Amino acid sequence: MNKKKMKNLILGGSIIILMLLASVGYSVLFNNSRLVEPTNLSTYSFIIQDTPMLVSGLLLFGYVIYLVIEITKVVFKQKTIDTNHTRFISSKLGYLGFFGFLGFLGFWTFSIDKTIFPFFFFVFFGFFSFFYEGKLSNVLKDELFKENETKATIQSYKTGFTLMFIMIWLIGMGLFKRNTEWAAIFMIITVSCIYALILFLSKYLLYKYETQD
Repeated sequence: MNKKKMKNLILGGSIIILMLLASVGYSVLFNNSRLVEPTNLSTYSFIIQDTPMLVSGLLLFGYVIYLVIEITKVVFKQKTIDTNHTRFISSKLGYLGFFGFLGFLGFWTFSIDKTIFPFFFFVFFGFFSFFYEGKLSNVLKDELFKENETKATIQSYKTGFTLMFIMIWLIGMGLFKRNTEWAAIFMIITVSCIYALILFLSKYLLYKYETQD
């Protein structure tokens, strides 16, 4: 992903978020908080004043889908010419990690129509790892590098599995046993954040070991 495309991606996301915030403000001030307060979709009827909220919501949804596609292309793009060096990637891609805050939208959607899928967006925090992967771009994969990479991966997985065990233990001990919806939310948030943490730690620890050595 070139710098121009990345800047346009960040700029577009910022504009859409500002549009969403403006739409929420308009709905609260001038439209009786429609589509902001919990809404029963089975009895919902469209009025023209709902347009800002609907448009900004659709734009955000489309942007997230496009962002996932673009990030997937970057992550899985491999340089097959030189396998003895790490791939070249810009550390500025780490700014994509801020989209992890979109996960907090889940509390809003859950209050409206019990939708919990947005909590999955917490996994985007894992893209903060690009900050450190970018610092190790085009580095020779010598024996010491491979040893550090293995050590960093093992340590990140140990941390992730420990947190996963704690989550399962809490659920098994009856956390949210009286409310299965909040139990599901807790599990989605926890698993997403653990996955993001593993991605981040594997790159951060590798960078730490390499710079210390």
